[in-house]
Amino acid sequence: MENETNLIELVRASTRTRSIRKVVFSSPRSADCPYSRVDVRPILIDGSTHLQFTSQTATQQFHKNYGWQEAETELVRLATISFRNVHLTTTTHTIEAKYSKKGKCLLRQTQVETAAPGPASEITSHNRARNHLIQDGVVCPFLVETGVMSASGKVHASHSKKFRQINRFLEFILDVAEKLPKDRTLRVVDFGCGKSYLTFATHYLLTQVLQRNCHIVGLDRRADVVETCNRIVDRLSLSNLTFEVGDIAGYKPEKDVDVVISLHACDTATDFALAQAVQWNASVILAVPCCQHELYQYLQETALPPLTHFGIIRERFASMATDSLRTSLLSAVGYQTQLLEFIETEHTPKNLLIRAVLRKSQLGDAAQADTALQEVASFAAQLGVPRLTLERKLIEQGSLKESLW
Repeated sequence: MENETNLIELVRASTRTRSIRKVVFSSPRSADCPYSRVDVRPILIDGSTHLQFTSQTATQQFHKNYGWQEAETELVRLATISFRNVHLTTTTHTIEAKYSKKGKCLLRQTQVETAAPGPASEITSHNRARNHLIQDGVVCPFLVETGVMSASGKVHASHSKKFRQINRFLEFILDVAEKLPKDRTLRVVDFGCGKSYLTFATHYLLTQVLQRNCHIVGLDRRADVVETCNRIVDRLSLSNLTFEVGDIAGYKPEKDVDVVISLHACDTATDFALAQAVQWNASVILAVPCCQHELYQYLQETALPPLTHFGIIRERFASMATDSLRTSLLSAVGYQTQLLEFIETEHTPKNLLIRAVLRKSQLGDAAQADTALQEVASFAAQLGVPRLTLERKLIEQGSLKESLW
C-alpha cells in the first residue's frame, strides 16, 4: 500500500500548497457509487479561491464548492475509496494513479516540462467568466441531449459555433446575476425558445453553477418543438423547467417574472417581448433582435444620403437604428441598457444582444428618461419616421409618457 500512501501525501501536499490545476476521478470502485466521474478545478468566489467539484451521473451534473481544508478531506476520500482512476495536475507535476481490481495502486508522477502558470492565472472566476463556463471534454447532459456534445463530453465539430454561443450567453447572465432578487425563487420566461439550447443553458447556470432556486418557462408556437424539449426535461429529471405552446401575447405568469429572454424574435415580435418585460418590471432583459423591417419601410432614400441610397446599406442601417432606439426607450423606462456583440459577425450578421438591467435607484431617473426621450425624438425627426412599435406599446401600457414630436 506504499503507492496509496504516496498518493495521499501528494494529494494533501498539492491541496495545502494550493497548486492544484485540475483533478479527474473516474472508473467507480463499486456499483453503489452514485457518480461515474468527478472533475475538480479551482474557482474564485468573492475574491477567495475554492475548489469546485463537478459530479457526473448518467443524466445530471452536480456542483459543490469547498474551501481548501474541506476539499483536502474530500479529495482523499475520492482517491482512496470511491474511484479507481485519479488524474491530478498541479503547477509542477502530473500524477496518475490506477487501482487494480485487487486494490493494488499503480502510481506514476511526471514533472511538467515547462513551468506552468500559477493557479491565480488559471482560476475561473465564479463572479465573472473569463473562460468557458461549460468545458469541452466535460460531459454536460443537456448538451448531449441537444446534440452539441457526444456522450463522452466532446463537442461535435458541427456544433462548435453553437457551443461558443451558449457559453457567451451564459457570460452575459453571469455578469448581471447579482442584480437578481436573492430572497426568493427566480422566475424566467423565454419567448420563442425554439430548440431551447439557451433555455437549458440558463437553467444549468442558475441551478447548477449559481445554485439558485428558479422556475423557467420556455414558450414556442410549435407544438413539436415543445414536445421534444419536455422529453429532454423528463429524461434528465430537471426540476422547475417547463415548456409550453404559446406566445408573448397569450402568456400570463402566476408570479413576478425576473428575467425575460427573447432570441431572434422576428421584426416587431422583439418589441412586444421588450414591452411585456417592462410591464412585468423584469429585473433583467436579454434580447437578440432579428429581421428589423419596420423602420426600413418608413426610411426614405432621401434620408441621410448617401447612406440610404443602396438597399443593402439602408437595411443594415435600419437594423442598427432600430436597436439604438430600443435601447434609448428602455433607458427611458428605468433600465440600464447595453448593446453587446453576441457572436462573431462571420457566423451571423444578427449578432447584437440587448441587455437591460432594471435600475434599483430612482435617483436621476426622471432626468435620464427625459434625455432618452429627447434623443429618440431628435433621431426620429432626422429620419422623418413615425413612432415605432416599442414606443407605441410602452405608451399604451402606461410605462412611458407620451412625448410631443
